[in-house]
Amino acid sequence: MRHTIVKLTGLLVVLALTLTGCNLIGIDPLMQLDEDFAKLDKDYAAVVAEYDGGTVTKGDALGRFASMYSYYTQMYSMFGMSMTNDVVENVKQQAAEAVVEAAAVSKELEKRGLSLSEDKLAEVQKAADENYKSAYDNFYQNAAGKGDVKARQAEYDMYANGYNKDTFYITQLDQANHELLEETVKAEIADLTDEELQAAYDAKVTEDQEAYADNASAFETAMSSDSEIVAWIPEGYRTVKHILVKPEDDVLTAVTDARAALSTAKNELNTFENELSELNDKTAGEETAEEEATDEEPAEEEAAEEEAADAEPTEAPRTAEAIQADIDRTKADIEAKQKAVEEAEAACLASVKDKTDEIYAKIEAGDDFAALIEEYGEDPGMKNEPTASRGYYVCAAQGNWDEHFNEGAMSLEKVGDVTMTPVISSSGVHIIRYETDVTSGPVALDDIREKLHDTTLNDRKDEHYDDVLSDIVEALNPVYHMDAFNIA
Repeated sequence: MRHTIVKLTGLLVVLALTLTGCNLIGIDPLMQLDEDFAKLDKDYAAVVAEYDGGTVTKGDALGRFASMYSYYTQMYSMFGMSMTNDVVENVKQQAAEAVVEAAAVSKELEKRGLSLSEDKLAEVQKAADENYKSAYDNFYQNAAGKGDVKARQAEYDMYANGYNKDTFYITQLDQANHELLEETVKAEIADLTDEELQAAYDAKVTEDQEAYADNASAFETAMSSDSEIVAWIPEGYRTVKHILVKPEDDVLTAVTDARAALSTAKNELNTFENELSELNDKTAGEETAEEEATDEEPAEEEAAEEEAADAEPTEAPRTAEAIQADIDRTKADIEAKQKAVEEAEAACLASVKDKTDEIYAKIEAGDDFAALIEEYGEDPGMKNEPTASRGYYVCAAQGNWDEHFNEGAMSLEKVGDVTMTPVISSSGVHIIRYETDVTSGPVALDDIREKLHDTTLNDRKDEHYDDVLSDIVEALNPVYHMDAFNIA
C-alpha cells in the first residue's frame, strides 16, 4: 500500500534534481543529502503530542501517518473518492494517538511485570528487517543518482516519508506488545454465567425482531450467512431448495429483455391511467365550482378574468381523448410484449429441455433431491453452507430473490412439492422443491446456544480490552498539538 507514496516521492526527487541541476554543479551529492537529512531531523523534532512521562514528535508519528494515508487513499479510490483535508487531518490525529497508545501499552506491560520472550523479540527483529529491506528496495528503484549516491538517496526518500530501520522495528515491537497485553487482558474474562447468556439471548431476540419484522431482505441475507446468529424469525417463511440449470446467455437475455420491456409498458399504462383519473377528478371539481360560483359579484368575476389574463401562458393540458388514445395504444403494445415474453420463455425452456426432462425423470423415480442438486445444480449457494443444508428462506413479501423465483417457490402447496414446470429467473431455469415450513417467533436458546455463547464471550473480551486500553491511555493525560504536525 506504500507503493504510491514511494513512487511519487521518487519521481518528485528526480524532477527536483532535473530542475535544479545547474545549481548543484560543484556540490558533493552526499554532502547535500547529509544537509537534507539534517533539515528533516529539525522538522521531525516538532512535538505533536505530549503525555505524562514522554512526548511524541512528528518523526515518531510520520511513518504511521504515511502507512495510514496510503491505506485510506487506496480505500477511497476504490469507491471513486478523493481524500479531503478533514480526512487527512483525522489520519494525522490517529497517527499521533497510535504512538501515545503504544507508550501506554508498554507502561502497562511493565506495570504487570510482562515482557516479550527472547524468541518473540527475535521474530520481531526478523520481521522488521524483512519489511525494511522490501521497502528500501522499492525506494532504491526510484531513487536518483548512482552507486553510493543512489543508496543514500533511497534512504533519504524513505526518511522523507517517515521510515528508517528504527521505524520498522518499533512498529513490529508495538504490535507484539499490543498482542501480549490483549491476550493477557482478555484472559481475565474466563466465561459467561448462565444469567449473562440468558440476558444476551433476550437482547438478541429483541434486536432481531426490530431488525427483521419489516425487512425481508435483511432476514434472508442473515439466514444465508454461516456467521450470523438469528434469534427471531418473521412470519410466513418456508425453505426451498432448487436445481439451477443455466441456458446459453443469449437465450436467457432474450427472456430478461422481453420481461423488462413488458414491465416498462405496464408502468406506462399505469401512468396514463392515473393521468386520466386525475383529469376526470379535476373536471368534476371544476364543474362543481362553476355551479357554486353563479352568485359571485360581477366585480369579482372581472378581477378573476384580469388575473387570468396576466398569468404566464401555460402548456395546454392533454385532453381525455388524447390520454385514452395513449392507453389504447399501450394496451395493444402490452399484448404484443406479453406474447414476446411467452415466446422467449418457451425458447429458453426448450433449450434446456433434455436436461430438465432427465432431472424430472429421476425425481419421479424417487432419486434424492440433494443428490440431484449436487449432480445437476449450477447454483453455488446450493452446494455451500449454510444454504446447502438450510435451503433458501422465502416468503410472499419480496425480499432478495428474483420475483419469478420467489413466486415459483411460494406457489408450491405443501412440503415435498416440486415445480413441475421449471421457473425462469434472471439466473436461469429452476426446479424448486418445498423443503420445510419455518416456525416464526423466537428461536430456542438451545438451538443457538453454542454460537451465541462464543460470540457473546468474544464480545465481552473485546469490550474489556477496549476499556482497559482506553483507561491506560487516558491515565497518561495526553495533549495533542496537531498544528505542529504539518505535512508538506
